[in-house]
Amino acid sequence: MEEKWCEELPFSDIYRHLPALLPAISASLGSPCPTALYRNPEECRERLHLPRVPSCLFIFVDGLGYFNLLENLGYAPFLRSKRSFFHSSPFFSCFPTTTAAAICSMGTGTCPGLTSIFGYTQINPFTGRISQMISFRDAPNPKEVQKEPTIFSLLSSKGRKVATVGEKRFDSSPLTLAALDGSRYFAEKDPMAAAKMAGSLTFDFDLTYFYISSVDKAGHRFGCQSGEWRAALEEADLEIRKAFEASKRGTLLVICADHGMVERKKAFDFSSLPRRLTDGVKLVAGEQRDVMLYLEEGADARQKALEWEKYFEGWAIAFDKKEAVARGVFGPLSPESGAYLGDVIVCFRGEALLDGVGGKEVEMPGVHGSWTEVEARIPLIAVVK
Repeated sequence: MEEKWCEELPFSDIYRHLPALLPAISASLGSPCPTALYRNPEECRERLHLPRVPSCLFIFVDGLGYFNLLENLGYAPFLRSKRSFFHSSPFFSCFPTTTAAAICSMGTGTCPGLTSIFGYTQINPFTGRISQMISFRDAPNPKEVQKEPTIFSLLSSKGRKVATVGEKRFDSSPLTLAALDGSRYFAEKDPMAAAKMAGSLTFDFDLTYFYISSVDKAGHRFGCQSGEWRAALEEADLEIRKAFEASKRGTLLVICADHGMVERKKAFDFSSLPRRLTDGVKLVAGEQRDVMLYLEEGADARQKALEWEKYFEGWAIAFDKKEAVARGVFGPLSPESGAYLGDVIVCFRGEALLDGVGGKEVEMPGVHGSWTEVEARIPLIAVVK
């Protein structure tokens, strides 16, 4: 259980979190886009020390946590050469530290409490069943769940040209619609060709967003301490260099991620838990590292949280919805988002997890979702070409 919790709660300083980045970039481009969480994008820009620029290339590397990168900089020569441009103060994802929640928070400049995206899986309050939030399987329409305007759409409404470069399968996907709506989508199968395209688009577009998924994929499949993960990091580093070299002079290069990753070492099995823990539990969702319990009507959420925390004896902390909202764990909540949030949230630490959560049965060597230093800390690099 050596893995440390973050000393700060999520959103304890909103200017050091992933959702602040696009409002800051909008101000850098001279078209500040206020959001429900960041009313003053110019303050975001100043806090993140971003210069005013004519164009920006924003590269988002899924699964590239700050400590994962720091421990493997030898495999990332381009990023290592830019180490002096790493953001000097700690930079954090949102909670939970999972892709759907983070990308929607980033894309809207808000937080899970406003986007209503709380995990890999969550309840569909209209059907009472579990929905998966990467593909929006069994979920409501993306615009019915996530109602905040994206920064891309706000920039487009101001006459700014925005491009997204990614995999073809993500073009017009529900998650893209929820988080990145408002940009022109470009797909390229070959990673290096995609990188070169992303850089070259800076000549015609004010903001170009380039998404790299290979690092996260390798971590889930082989573990974040594997040779395969390091090879994926090497390739991502080369893609970033290619994009930077192809970009217009004067372009601001911003590199960030959605979460870090830990190795799976200790697994609890939901089906083997004592009955006292599962009594009154209607549905289980979330992540293997961040579990949401939806309780039967009349069940005591606070008592259930205490029971779960006591059972895992230091491997997890648990809190009920009321406490989470009061502490601002998910940021401010919209009137609608509470219907999607679990009644009890259980966060695992160390390298422990809970199997059998939300239909996610695959035993992945690399996992994320909780609020530990490795999962929550993300790199932020910003440099002008």
